[in-house]
Amino acid sequence: MSEREPDSGGVRPQRKRPRRLWSLPASQLAYGAPDETRAVARTVAEAGWLLLAFVLGYLALARQSLPAAAATAILGGSLVFAALLVALHTLAPIPARRPWPMLCRCWAMTAYIAWVLLHAPADRAVLAGLYHLVIIASAVALGPRATVLNFALVAASLALVWPAGPPGGDWRAGLGFVLAALAVVGYVAARLAADVRGTIERMRFISETDELTRLYNLRAFMQIAERLHRQAKRYSRPYALIMIDSDNLKSVNDAHGHQVGNELLKLTTACIRRELRETDVAGRYGGDEFVVMLPETSARGAQELSERIRRAVAAKGMEVRGRTIQTSVSIGIAAFPEHGTDFRSILNKADQAMYLSKKTGRNRVTLFDPG
Repeated sequence: MSEREPDSGGVRPQRKRPRRLWSLPASQLAYGAPDETRAVARTVAEAGWLLLAFVLGYLALARQSLPAAAATAILGGSLVFAALLVALHTLAPIPARRPWPMLCRCWAMTAYIAWVLLHAPADRAVLAGLYHLVIIASAVALGPRATVLNFALVAASLALVWPAGPPGGDWRAGLGFVLAALAVVGYVAARLAADVRGTIERMRFISETDELTRLYNLRAFMQIAERLHRQAKRYSRPYALIMIDSDNLKSVNDAHGHQVGNELLKLTTACIRRELRETDVAGRYGGDEFVVMLPETSARGAQELSERIRRAVAAKGMEVRGRTIQTSVSIGIAAFPEHGTDFRSILNKADQAMYLSKKTGRNRVTLFDPG
């Protein structure tokens, strides 16, 4: 049941302060997983196969110096590791919506490297560098917390296999040096990954939001709304679309200039935003028009919300050079599935209802009526 339609028969519920619309999680984007997430997951998967290829190459080059039993053990471990990679690819194909597949790949790589070090103690100082793959992949793909966890697992595995090497020398000093090098690499990789993620988020923000209102631009809104429409259609859940048009933007622009008109659009945006839930999606449709999608909301719930927005805008007014300019909006509503099963058709009907509000006096809310 919609948050706007409690069992008490339409009593207005207590609304939580909504989160900023432009900070909606990436999971609400149309493509499910961002392109960079897919690329990182693919790189982590490829790192496992590169590790396997490196170890097999090492076996080919060191077959004369390695005991037969050790070479056989490493080869057997390689087959098991390859089977694990195939299983992970089958059970969790890219892009994975959760971090567990990438985390499991890092753990499998850690165990595989430890197995190789255990059976090739003479070359452990060189082969220990393979752990850099685990630390870098973790820092880039999983974030700081997972990187610290994986570093602890790497340190534990090194502590177990390192003393099994040839006698002589201070093995603790060698182990400490390797761990220090891994820590430095992990820190640098994590910082670089954080900088890259921050840059990507800023680029996404710029590409998906309207500069003036900070709502979604039309392209981003349509991608999200069409995905939510498919979900609603699949699970037979309602939603509503509302179109909002500023009634006096043109007159304000003509009388006071475009800067004051921009302030009017910001005022309208603020009134819209205050009434929305965290799950609602709002965008600037173009010029002085806005569009809002209300998941899990019937036509009745959308009417109640639209009336609150209309009253809020009408009550605000704008102070310009000591004068108060009255403002208002015209709103049209269409709902799924009452008014159709095609998203574009429902959007068009909400637009028709909005224009009917303007034709019949403005400053009003109109629900689409086929008649």
